Amino acid sequence: MKRKTTPRWARPVIDGAMTLVYLLQMAPYQMGQVYHEWAGLSFVALFVAHHALNAGWLRRARKHGTTQAHLTITLDVTLTACVTGIALSGILMSKQAVPALIVTSLAHFSRPLHACLTHLGLMLISLHVGMHAPILRGYARRATGRKLNASLSPVAFAIVSVSCLAAGAWAFMRLGVMTKLTMGMSFPDGTTPLPVLVMEHLLLASPFVLAGALLSQSKER
Repeated sequence: MKRKTTPRWARPVIDGAMTLVYLLQMAPYQMGQVYHEWAGLSFVALFVAHHALNAGWLRRARKHGTTQAHLTITLDVTLTACVTGIALSGILMSKQAVPALIVTSLAHFSRPLHACLTHLGLMLISLHVGMHAPILRGYARRATGRKLNASLSPVAFAIVSVSCLAAGAWAFMRLGVMTKLTMGMSFPDGTTPLPVLVMEHLLLASPFVLAGALLSQSKER
C-alpha cells in the first residue's frame, strides 16, 4: 500500500494561520470577546495539527541527539506547556465559547495568568519561528522558485541585530510586558488601534526571532 504523504501546502498554511491567529489574540478588546474565545480554541486545534504533522521530525530529532535537536525539543515541550496553560486559564473564564466551564471564583487569578502566559507564549513562538528559519526559507523558495541567500555582511548583520534589539526593548516597555509576566496586569484596553497593536507585538517578537535564527545556525562541536 502506498504511504500517504502530507500535501506541501498543509504545513505553511497551518503555520501561517497559527501566526496570524496568535497575533490577533494579543488584542482581545479590539477583536471582541466572541472572536477572542473561538479563535483561541481554533489556535489550540491548529497547534495540535502542527505537532501531528511534525511528529516524524520530532522522532528523528530525538534520535539524532544533537545539541540543536535537544534545544528544539526543550523549546517545543516548554511551548506546549505554555499553550496548555493559556487554554486552561482561558476556559476557566470563558463567557462565550464554553460558558458551562467558567469558574467565577478563579477569574481574578485566571485573567492575569492568561495574560502572562500569552505574552510568554509570544516570545517562545517567536524563538521557535527563528529556529525554523531554514524551513521558512524552503517555503519561500518553493513559492517563488528562487533560492534565497540567507547570509548577511557583518555590517548588515550588525544593523539588523541592533534594530531588532532596540525595537524589542521599546515594545517590551511600551506594552508593559514585565508587569504582565509578573501577573500584575492583564491585557491593554481597546484604545490602541488594531494595526498599531499588532505592529508593537511584531516588534516585541523581533529579537526572539533573531535569537532563534542564530541558534538554528549553530553547529555541533
